[in-house]
Amino acid sequence: GMNQKPGVCTFCGTGCGHFVGVENNRITRVYPSQNHPISKGRLCVRGWNIHELLDTPERIRKPLVRADGGFKEVSYDEAVGRLVDVLKKYPPESIGFLASPRSSNEEHYLLMKLARAAFKTNNISLDSDSGHRASLNVLHAGTGMAGMLGSVEEIRKAEFILVAGIDITRQNPIIGSEIHMAERAGAMVVTLDSRRTQIAKLSKKFLQVKPGANKLAVLALAKTIYDENLSDAAFLSAHTEGFEKFRHAFGLLPDNEVADRTGVPVEEIKAVARDLAKSKSAMVFFSSGISGLDEDTIGYIYNLFLMAGKVGKEGCGVNPVAGLNNLQGGYDMGLAPDLLTGFQSLADAAVTKKFADAWKADVPSAPGTPVYEMLSNQSSKLKALVVVDHDEGIVRYADAIKKLDFVAYVGAFKNPFAEYAHVVLPVATYVQEDATFTNTERRIQFSMKKIEPEDGLLPGWKLYSMIAGKAGQAWKYTKVSEVMDEIARLTPSYAGVSHSKLSTGFGMQWPVDEKNPQGTGRFDVAKAGRKLSFYKVSDVFEVPAAKEQFPFLLMVGKAQHFWHQNNLMKKTHIPMREYNATLMDYPEGYVEICPQSAKEIGVRDRWPVRVVSPHGEMRVAAKVSDDVKPNTAYAPYFVQEMISRFLLGHTEVLRQGEDATIPVRIEKV
Repeated sequence: GMNQKPGVCTFCGTGCGHFVGVENNRITRVYPSQNHPISKGRLCVRGWNIHELLDTPERIRKPLVRADGGFKEVSYDEAVGRLVDVLKKYPPESIGFLASPRSSNEEHYLLMKLARAAFKTNNISLDSDSGHRASLNVLHAGTGMAGMLGSVEEIRKAEFILVAGIDITRQNPIIGSEIHMAERAGAMVVTLDSRRTQIAKLSKKFLQVKPGANKLAVLALAKTIYDENLSDAAFLSAHTEGFEKFRHAFGLLPDNEVADRTGVPVEEIKAVARDLAKSKSAMVFFSSGISGLDEDTIGYIYNLFLMAGKVGKEGCGVNPVAGLNNLQGGYDMGLAPDLLTGFQSLADAAVTKKFADAWKADVPSAPGTPVYEMLSNQSSKLKALVVVDHDEGIVRYADAIKKLDFVAYVGAFKNPFAEYAHVVLPVATYVQEDATFTNTERRIQFSMKKIEPEDGLLPGWKLYSMIAGKAGQAWKYTKVSEVMDEIARLTPSYAGVSHSKLSTGFGMQWPVDEKNPQGTGRFDVAKAGRKLSFYKVSDVFEVPAAKEQFPFLLMVGKAQHFWHQNNLMKKTHIPMREYNATLMDYPEGYVEICPQSAKEIGVRDRWPVRVVSPHGEMRVAAKVSDDVKPNTAYAPYFVQEMISRFLLGHTEVLRQGEDATIPVRIEKV
């Protein structure tokens, strides 16, 4: 018979609640959870279809090792033996671990422990762009909290909401919907972006900046607040330090250049600055991770909100939004070359000693190198790589990966990446074991086991324990809840967390500790116990300029379709249908240009064009739209291989995230 079990949607970082229908050890349908505090009975098109993913036939069923040009099925014992024998041959600096932002906290933690305790390497990274780490660096330095300062539940209490460079109704639809609800209840919603996104169309005000001018527009907002004496002076003197250094940057921005350099009339910027300063409560949302802003721009945004007194109060928050479901949890679990759990620094000898004592193993203290940095550096020492559950973005580095001596792949689903592996280790899916996930607002949620793993498939915690055992570390976990107990002992922000405590209710937002036994909805200045610091930002704001031979600035957007082309999306039918509908219109992918540009080039919608940059070219269709301005163009990242190949020549540019632009010319074919 059918039975319904509660759970957490794991498509994006919002962390909506659902129930799944279980029949004969299979997941056959999904329902929204009516009283979940975030989703409140809603799911987006992805969430409504997650049962298809969880019931996909595209599973890896048996451990595999490469033999005679193909793979042969072997026992876990043999596959794990091969992995450990090979890794033991290499010095720690030649081994890398690339974690997945989709794994549970328990699996994240054990992978991190495995790399450090068993293989002595700090070359550990999360598979995601650097955007989320940049956000956490800013927020941690400024407030001591390495996570979203606000809370999704308080969005409707914000009088002013700034959405900066994130296509939020597409990327995190439920959070986008909360912002839209707040606006309908009277909030002033302002979008700052180079392209007219869906949220820009729904906003009361839209500041359409030139590509790459986000930071400059934020600085102009801050300068207005300062020049017009609108900052919260009492808040600044009582609660903050370091404002003078930030103020220095204003002096470098002459008023008469603002409009020209941002593309937005000065009066529009000033009006928004006044709206922000005069509101009682305000929040800002920006993309983090999949196409994040750079650290400097995030620093400017945080400083602007601090200066306006909109940090640490009800209905306030500087809110990076994670595109992937456990990206925040990955950083919480220390999946970074220089961090242990809870943003504790490896450079802190007392912290390293605490972990070494608990693990009964030496912990290397010199920071490792990020894996993507090693893959893009020709002279890197990387020889062996262990990769967990990757989306196809990794294929950007295919050439470097093929040159490695050894690659191991750990995952539940078939993936083109597994073709590069020498050893493939399957794991059970997240519904086949108890697990916790931490969403974009620091909410740690418990996901109970719903079905049994297929014959012989190990959950991640058992597989990692088995690898550790063969590598000479005896881990004594008898159940997965003991992994969370260990995390809680070693991590101040998770100190009060346990599976039993999380198994009732809808999760808890860290810090969960003696002072906050029920968790912490949002950062509270009254409890901070310290002054809030302005972030140390640069005063360099060069706006990229198009060149004579390349008059268009091409923006690379990942939000609109990034979740379609990835490995998970290809296993769900309805979202795939939506994606395929776009491809029917634009089978070769598209580049978006405005009607005026189309006229100048001499093309119409769907006509073929050639996009040429200093590094390469691609042929795609023109998509004519009012959403971009003259001399700017937009290409969605993951539509079709051709665009992906073209972008491979621009990896350096893409590292800049949301502000990345490529000078191109666009010609009629």
